[in-house]
Amino acid sequence: MDSLTEKEKGYLFGLFLGDGYAYHDKKQRHYSIEFFLNSEKDTDVVNFLRGLLLKIGTKPSFRKDKRYNSIRVRVRSKRLYEALIAQKKSLVDSSKEFKIGFISGFIDAEGYVNPAERMIMLINTSKKVMCLIKKYLEDLGMRVVLKKRKKSKRDRLPSYRLYVPVNFINTESNSVKVQRYKRGLQVAG
Repeated sequence: MDSLTEKEKGYLFGLFLGDGYAYHDKKQRHYSIEFFLNSEKDTDVVNFLRGLLLKIGTKPSFRKDKRYNSIRVRVRSKRLYEALIAQKKSLVDSSKEFKIGFISGFIDAEGYVNPAERMIMLINTSKKVMCLIKKYLEDLGMRVVLKKRKKSKRDRLPSYRLYVPVNFINTESNSVKVQRYKRGLQVAG
């Protein structure tokens, strides 16, 4: 992970917390990390993730699952597994660049950029993660609203909604979805 910038490390970890899964098969001594992304809407996110994974020397595999309209990106790497687990324990004292990257990765995993209202909305079931993102945004000088969502019939767990202020769009984020939004503004303008 030393070949990544702080912002790229943050992005990878934010994406992992949103759409990732890590497991260790002790019997076969395999360490696997998987990311599950939308196979139609998130091809640019998959390509960005591929670049980061190649940059750290891993060999990602890609498998499309038509039943769930998703693509699974898998990496077998003890080093990455251990880095992600260690990072999970030390999120409090993070640099500004890491925080921007982390929020960017989480946006690409769990976010929606609403061009009509010029805002970003995040939805997740982990109140702890959402409070961390709220703290990171406040550390960056932004006012944030975190609310518990009303449970629908399809929801199994309670979830939380966080509105990311429009001024995050003006940061040097590495969110693919925010960059997509910015390109749309440039074409329209």
